[in-house]
Amino acid sequence: MLAEKTKSILRKSPATLCVALSVALFFPPVLHSAGEPSYVEEIRRYVAEDKVYLLENIRQKVTLPAEKLVIDALLSEDGPQAVTLYQRQLTQYPDPVLDQISTSRIAAYSLAKKSVMPLPKVTISEPSPKPNALRPIQESAKQPVALRKEQMKKEMAIATPKQTPPTIKAFTLQCGSFKSRENAEILAKRISRHMPVTVIRQGEFFKVILQTHYVSKEEATAAAKTMPFDTVVAQDL
Repeated sequence: MLAEKTKSILRKSPATLCVALSVALFFPPVLHSAGEPSYVEEIRRYVAEDKVYLLENIRQKVTLPAEKLVIDALLSEDGPQAVTLYQRQLTQYPDPVLDQISTSRIAAYSLAKKSVMPLPKVTISEPSPKPNALRPIQESAKQPVALRKEQMKKEMAIATPKQTPPTIKAFTLQCGSFKSRENAEILAKRISRHMPVTVIRQGEFFKVILQTHYVSKEEATAAAKTMPFDTVVAQDL
C-alpha cells in the first residue's frame, strides 16, 4: 500500500523530483553545508577592522569550505599560495561577502607584484682627465700670477661639489591603531614579515607604523595602494 502511494506522488510531482536530483548532482556544497554554523560576518568584520590575526580564534571552529579557504589564505605567509586559495573559493564556493574579500586581496597582490622593479645596472666608467691637467707645466709657469690665481679659483669651484640639503621625509604608512599594546605588537609581528615596522605610542593609542618614509603625501598614498595589507597615510612621528 505504501509503495503504491509513493508511486502516485512521484507520478504527480515529476518536476519536484527533477529539481531535487539537480541540486544533489550539481550543488553538493549546498546540501553539505546545510545546518552548519557560518562565521562569514566575523571574517568580514575582522578584515574591515584590520584585525586579521583574530581569525586564529575561530579557525578551528569553521567547517564551511568557502570560509576555511578564505581564512587559510588571509593567515598564509606565502603570497602565491594565498592567491591560489582565494581563486579556489571564487570558483568552487562562491559567496557574496567572501567574493569581495578574495577579489580585493588578489588585486592587491597583483599590484604589489607589478610594483617590484629590478634594480638598474650601474656602469662604472673611468673619469676623463681634466683639460687643465694636460697643460704642460712650462705653459702654466709662463702665465701671469693674477691669471694663475684666477684659474686656480675656477678649478677649485669646479672641484668642490655643491652641498645638497637633506631631503625631509614627512610621511609614512600606518597599519593599525590600538589601545592595547599587546594587540599592536601582534599586528606588528605579522607585518614585519613583509616590511620593517615599529610600534609607537601616541597619547593613549599604540600605533603600528612602517619604518619606510615618504617625501610627500602623494608618494605615500601611491605606496599604500601597492601594499598587500590595509594602510593609511600618516604624518611621520
